[in-house]
Amino acid sequence: MASEENFMRAPAPSPKRTVYTEAMEIFHRAADLIKLDKRVRLELEEPDYEHIFYVTAKLKDRLVPLIPERAKQFSDLPETQVRNKEGLELLANGSIILNGRALLGSDVAIRQGHLRLPDGKVYQLVPGESQRFKAYRVQHNQARGPYKGGLRYHREVSLDLFKALAAEMTWKTAISEVPFGGGKGGIQIDPREYGKEELEAITLRFMYRLKSLIGPNIDIPAPDVGTNPEIMALLYRQFSDGERERHNLRGIVTGKDVRIGGSEGRGKATGQGVAFCIEDYYADRGESVKGKTFVIQGFGNVGSHAANILAGAGARLLAVNDADGTIYNGDGIDVAALTAYVQDPKNLKRSVLGFPGAQKIEKKDLWDVQADILVPAALGGEITADVAERLKVKLIAEGANGPTTPEADRVLQKRGIELIPDIIANAGGVTVSYYEWIQNKRMERWSEAEVDQRLERAMKRNYRIIRDISRNQPRKTDMHDSRQYCIGEPVDTRCAAMILALKRIEAHYLLEGFSQ
Repeated sequence: MASEENFMRAPAPSPKRTVYTEAMEIFHRAADLIKLDKRVRLELEEPDYEHIFYVTAKLKDRLVPLIPERAKQFSDLPETQVRNKEGLELLANGSIILNGRALLGSDVAIRQGHLRLPDGKVYQLVPGESQRFKAYRVQHNQARGPYKGGLRYHREVSLDLFKALAAEMTWKTAISEVPFGGGKGGIQIDPREYGKEELEAITLRFMYRLKSLIGPNIDIPAPDVGTNPEIMALLYRQFSDGERERHNLRGIVTGKDVRIGGSEGRGKATGQGVAFCIEDYYADRGESVKGKTFVIQGFGNVGSHAANILAGAGARLLAVNDADGTIYNGDGIDVAALTAYVQDPKNLKRSVLGFPGAQKIEKKDLWDVQADILVPAALGGEITADVAERLKVKLIAEGANGPTTPEADRVLQKRGIELIPDIIANAGGVTVSYYEWIQNKRMERWSEAEVDQRLERAMKRNYRIIRDISRNQPRKTDMHDSRQYCIGEPVDTRCAAMILALKRIEAHYLLEGFSQ
């Protein structure tokens, strides 16, 4: 019979599986293999700081289109003749922002808050109101230097996701050998549903709330999904406005336009790093990228630049998927033409859907396209175990953060599909961010050729160390030295990358000790 004490005790709660715990599985596996110091392990298991706060902004009046059924009751409503068309800002969801005096001087016919525009559609006038947005900044670890990581504007963000992404930045900066730690943050928002001036107001308010948490030697944000150099410029202005030595604060964000202290080559850096890793993968096998076929999932900053660089090296793009659609052309997609189509101002969703040089297919069919290379460059968790079972590629180069689930990893290993893990493949962005930070510190300007040369050496050197760890092949060459990182047995590539990161981070704790 159970004792009264045991009978009354509540059972220990089982650990909840989350995005973060899933992302940390590889950390624990690598930590076990290298027998990571217990206290160091505790330091790295959870972030240093987790910040959640809210930002508010006043939105503008907008016109929201009615569905055809509801519009029928306004069939006799006369058209409003708009004289100041520049005051109408069309959004990707079909709504229209009214900027300034957009309807001033127009012949306005309005009924019950509805009006018809020359496009024939009936719109409801929705007055602008103040809105609250949930914001985050997670600072994971600073043993190697200031926190570093992007700001994401996306509808599907959470504290748990940012914890996982901040931890990944800690590993990535260590692998890249740049003196930073890991951080990540952003706002729960779909930026495509807000006007330019609204996003400016939201961004400035975000930095106002963020300012006490960051600094050029404390925590340095950068672009991520949904943000860009224009957002970085606003953040820099808000942080530095009114400061006496404003020019010394230019390194508060990276990924800026080159005209205001950004680095040449930063825009393409993540995609360029992916391409450098793929190039070195084939060079190690005595092959070339030329003639290889590839598939891209995600055609934003990373995917588009990787596609253009690989196509420039002679590879052939067969299929592309993004949030709004999937396209395929077995004879090859003209990457330059596709890029121009996506960047056309008329393409409000910036989507590949509708590109005339390819046919539309379903997203599920993307995974069945036979090719040499797959570059997942969208969001995390896209390659599940089911997807991994279907893939007909030989190599996956992860341009996105965490695109492959742990279950999918095991399937890929079983099937013999090679992998270049995200914490090395997409490390080009943070590496060139470091170069930008250094240029800002020194008040210097490096050429694109110099940046590319430095990046190529850094990417290939560290990727070769990871390959040596994976093969248990300790050696020293003119490019790299892997002798102190190999552990005496071969491991999979993802684990090898984590081993490299943890050994470099652990050294700081073991050599510097712990503050009391």
